[in-house]
Amino acid sequence: MSRRRDAMGWTQAEFDVADVMIWLRSNHGRELSYADIAAGVGMANGPRLRRAVRVVRVIAANRGDRLERFMPSADPARRRVFVTRYMRSGHGDEFSARDAMSAARAAMTSVKDMHRATTFEAANSCSIARKEFETMAQAADECIKAISGIDKVGPQVVRQDNNSSLLAQMIADLEARLAEPATS
Repeated sequence: MSRRRDAMGWTQAEFDVADVMIWLRSNHGRELSYADIAAGVGMANGPRLRRAVRVVRVIAANRGDRLERFMPSADPARRRVFVTRYMRSGHGDEFSARDAMSAARAAMTSVKDMHRATTFEAANSCSIARKEFETMAQAADECIKAISGIDKVGPQVVRQDNNSSLLAQMIADLEARLAEPATS
């Protein structure tokens, strides 16, 4: 399937991304829903717009700016409306901090899931790439160790997870029992 290009050599998707990027930068800091973006750009609120917004998020990150994740609006008049904001480099507020904390929690969960899965595959005798998974498991483990002190920052950043500490204690008890010599 070939992409149609105009006289300048741009595809429709590239034009969509450019239009969304320009419009979002001119609406810096405002809460915007997909419907607002669609109306501002003059594009249907659908998959084409969502694809353009995903690309704009990457471009913004490369520029040092930030297109926040879609979260429920803080405005009581727009309850249950998911909004985002385009924030230029060096700007931020409480909404940005909430978005950053949410992203940090999600990333930590992903790292923990990666560690669990790669550790399993590294130990799996039928795995197609045990060495590679072992390397990835070690990398995830180092990442977890590096940020394990983040709980000292405060309860706003990291939720205290009682289940994980209880699970760690149970695992330590089991390892202690297995290490004891069997007495019969």
